[in-house]
Amino acid sequence: MRTLEVVINANHVATLRDTAGVWSLEYTPEWIASADGYDLSPALARAKGVIVDGSSERPVQWFFDNLLPEEQARSLLASDAKIEFSDAFGLLGYYGAESAGAVTLLNDPHLPAEGGLRPLPDTELSERIRNLPRVALTTGAPKRMSLAGAQHKLAVVLENGSLFEPMGSTPSTHILKPDHSQRDLYDATAVNEWFVMSIAQEVKLGVPAVYIRRVPEPVYLIERFDRRRVNNRLEREHVLDACQMLGLDKSFKYQQATPETLRKILGLVRNVAQTRIQLFKWLVFNILVGNNDAHLKNLSFFVRADSYYLAPHYDLLCTAVYGESAAPWLEAELVWKPEGIRTHAEVTRASVISLGEAIGVNKALATKIINELAEGVSNAASTILNEYAHAMNAGESRLVRRIVHGVIADMVRQLKD
Repeated sequence: MRTLEVVINANHVATLRDTAGVWSLEYTPEWIASADGYDLSPALARAKGVIVDGSSERPVQWFFDNLLPEEQARSLLASDAKIEFSDAFGLLGYYGAESAGAVTLLNDPHLPAEGGLRPLPDTELSERIRNLPRVALTTGAPKRMSLAGAQHKLAVVLENGSLFEPMGSTPSTHILKPDHSQRDLYDATAVNEWFVMSIAQEVKLGVPAVYIRRVPEPVYLIERFDRRRVNNRLEREHVLDACQMLGLDKSFKYQQATPETLRKILGLVRNVAQTRIQLFKWLVFNILVGNNDAHLKNLSFFVRADSYYLAPHYDLLCTAVYGESAAPWLEAELVWKPEGIRTHAEVTRASVISLGEAIGVNKALATKIINELAEGVSNAASTILNEYAHAMNAGESRLVRRIVHGVIADMVRQLKD
């Protein structure tokens, strides 16, 4: 049997066990009795005390496996740790000291490592980026960390314009991403994500602060929304992605991207009416900017003692711009498909209105939101391009202009017709 202790901001919450491949979670009596306590997720209720995975339903394993990265990023972390790619428990034990949200996984909950910061000079970061994808971006970091997703990323502290790596119990403040390692297929992804997130800021979609830094390679930085200051001390906030919220394995992140799934989520949150509107705005925005990677793990929710609340949006970038054809976005397949619609070329104003109606947004309000976002996204994209074009290199400028004058222009036209 293998065990890990689940800790949230110095509170010993539970013990995680792997017994011959069967995962279980046992909440501590203190966390169950605490007025500030909460369920780690709807599928992991404190009232049960102990939750043991079954043969087909594995809520414990699925919840914690969702904290690990995917694809090549996971493979590199496994290689660095000399742990099998498929050994999720082993990887969590090795990298669980820093993950998404508030959960940390430790061998001993009573011995938190002393905190601190280690400077991360641009020269060192640049060298790590150049070593991708052969060596993980976290190689050489003072803290082992696990960040979900498929891209290479690093948890850092940004303080007075300088980058640091957190040590021990010190939480990170920002997530850093370099350009995609397959640059021949996905060019200038750092500027792409910064640009689309900046548009989202302008149209008040609800996103964290974002930055571009050059070391000299471009890196994208996003402020962590799962952090808060309490008495001048930085604390972690517990958040769930939508897969964790619904007790789903990460393999369902695209398959379950349906209006029915959003209705299930709306049944769990506190402010239903406001959340419904925010989710529809997110759907419309992603169609307008060509973000076809807006899956369930790219929606997150704050966990409070009384309920769940939608967190700021993240991982917004134009994926539809990549491809070999003259206008690859037109043939790009949508994640959230209005009924009878598969690609961007088929999207109509009426189909997006119907998508809103499927989650309870009436036609008049859906029409108003579409009109406002179509105009707002178009104007913001042009303004940001004009203001920052001088700071982009030729490849970045070419990509961003294609997003503005190709993807966004086409989608705005289709949603206005």
